[in-house]
Amino acid sequence: MLKALLATHAVMLLCAVIPVAQLLLAPFGPFLGAYYGIRWVDTGHATPLAAAAKFGCAVGAVSALILTAIAIAITLTLLNLDLPPRFVILTWIAVGVFTLYVAGMSLLGAMYRLVKTQTAAGNAPATTPGRL
Repeated sequence: MLKALLATHAVMLLCAVIPVAQLLLAPFGPFLGAYYGIRWVDTGHATPLAAAAKFGCAVGAVSALILTAIAIAITLTLLNLDLPPRFVILTWIAVGVFTLYVAGMSLLGAMYRLVKTQTAAGNAPATTPGRL
């Protein structure tokens, strides 16, 4: 799991630092990172949704730790500059919003990869064709 989390965050960082392309890639970084990172996770016999949710929560938790460390540094800086407290409040709201965004997009990326792999392997549940 550690290797998968590191790979996911490496892809997210890479998507955010490429000049010019970062405008398009940075919002999709968690999705792309989880798509490639889930390869190193042993999902066992879990459903794709359960495995992806577990992985998305793990990525979100690690991102929350990183964002919290950054927010503490920003908060200390803002308090030393004697700025209004609304900036500190907005900083911590951003930590919550970005953590949920990263967790959600990671869940979607991991689930897409797992469903795609399961379908390619022929393990998809049989469905009967129907009319719309």
